[in-house]
Amino acid sequence: MNSTIPIGSPVRTQAIINQYFVRAKKALGQNFLVDLDAILGIVRAADIHEGDQVIEVGPGIGSLTEQLLLAGAKVFAYEVDDSLADILEQELPSKVNGQPIKQRFELMMKDILKADFKSDLDGFFDLTKPIKVVANLPYYITTPIIFFLNESSLKFTSLTLMMQKEVAERLGAAPGSKAYGPLSIAVQIEMNVKVALTVESSSFIPRPHVDSDVVVLTPLVNKPDVGDTKHFDWVVKMCFAQRRKTLNNNLKSLVPDAAKRAALITSLGVDPRIRPERLTIAQFIQIAQSVPVKHD
Repeated sequence: MNSTIPIGSPVRTQAIINQYFVRAKKALGQNFLVDLDAILGIVRAADIHEGDQVIEVGPGIGSLTEQLLLAGAKVFAYEVDDSLADILEQELPSKVNGQPIKQRFELMMKDILKADFKSDLDGFFDLTKPIKVVANLPYYITTPIIFFLNESSLKFTSLTLMMQKEVAERLGAAPGSKAYGPLSIAVQIEMNVKVALTVESSSFIPRPHVDSDVVVLTPLVNKPDVGDTKHFDWVVKMCFAQRRKTLNNNLKSLVPDAAKRAALITSLGVDPRIRPERLTIAQFIQIAQSVPVKHD
């Protein structure tokens, strides 16, 4: 059934739920967004224009998909819930801006974490041109997807992702914040983090226990040189191993020699009694450069 009422409106979503006996699967972290203002806010945050190539993760019943298409995007969607394929086929408009939807939308039933982008997108996207990623992510899989996309061969210009507010706060946290930690640093050495809007829990069916934020991640043009990334990540995690303890205490496992440890802390220009959450990324890079690389 195609309709002039947007899929993302509460009335249309409820009609689809009733018609197809849809039940949000808790195991997949499904929550259907029924706030058209929020959906359009995601499209604006992603800066979607006619001809944009967009990968959507988890289209669900098509609320966001429909608005991406209407904004002019060509959408390739990854979905793991087989029961939603027929709904998307029936409910998305058959034509978008005068073009058959088959020219503008392709659905692949596959876990995004198992994607082979070169193979999957070949023939639908022009891989020499920019690609944007847009998604309303299940809370439990937010960070694995971010790192998978960042480490993949996909050359994306932006990731516009709706996620649990607490996770968004950790991604963009600054030194000295309670939310600042290994995740903040791992993301910020690769991407710029911008919170575009907040979406209240009442905007979903079923209603989650927390609010969400829409975050726009864009690759840094000049990334800090962290050297061996695996080593750097390990050093940062060790520094935060006992978050409530001082930097000096956390560094003991990395730099056992007290004199060398004192010299390192002095070179950082900080009090040895501060906690690691107060260090900048540049200071963590300095620590990592002072710690021998472990070889497996």
